[in-house]
Amino acid sequence: MAGRQLLLHYHLFKNAGSSVDRLLRESFGDRWVNFDKPSPGQKISAAEMEQFILQNPDLRAVSSHQIVPPAPSGEIQVTPIVFLRDPIDRVKSAYLFEWQKQLHLPEPKGTLSEYIREKLLPGKGTVIANFQTSRLSNQRYNETRPIPGVHDLDRLRAAMAFLQGLPFFGLVERFDESLEHMANHTRVTFPELKYSVYRENSSRDADTSANERYTAFRKEIGEELFNEVVYRNHLDLQLYSYALGLFDARSDQLGIAVDRTSRAVRSA
Repeated sequence: MAGRQLLLHYHLFKNAGSSVDRLLRESFGDRWVNFDKPSPGQKISAAEMEQFILQNPDLRAVSSHQIVPPAPSGEIQVTPIVFLRDPIDRVKSAYLFEWQKQLHLPEPKGTLSEYIREKLLPGKGTVIANFQTSRLSNQRYNETRPIPGVHDLDRLRAAMAFLQGLPFFGLVERFDESLEHMANHTRVTFPELKYSVYRENSSRDADTSANERYTAFRKEIGEELFNEVVYRNHLDLQLYSYALGLFDARSDQLGIAVDRTSRAVRSA
């Protein structure tokens, strides 16, 4: 086993990443850094991240918006931190961040429906369309581009396999419980970690159920656009459903009280 231990936070957009980053910053100070390439659209391979880590021997934790699987290996032992989120909830959160908070506006610059239609246009990327599956399905150590000709279901299976292979992962909707999973697997190797609960860049009402949020979302954007959002997130919905089951099973194994009220709506 490699001697050097390091936490690597896969900072997926609108998946509680700022809260995790604050936890890491307050735990490790200047031994934690963000590492991303200059262009927001770029990605970082496992090989590139391995080199960055080796070039910075004092680091204990790294966060990156652009890192993709698999986890770096070689002379280091990396413990990944990954949080998933209900893909439908992500849409509203991304809207409020990109069209209001990021622009420092008192109100969003347009409606939620307008935001969704713009983001689903061809060439606009995957920020609200199977984003999590896209980011977690890479399988090549030295590459970040999808393998040509790979079927969507193969990408989904790859993302599921990545989750399955992690010692722990988190769910935004069950953040406190997720920190218990994280603490169980890191308290010996990373005793510096301070497990305070932060709510950075949070736009979600924690007092509403998944059913209530889905109903409000559907009413706000209309049936046709809601169905389009569900269709464009069919992989992420399956990935999230798989993650919920795996998370529940691991909570049971750890003796952690399970909150199943956050389960997403499956019917249209």
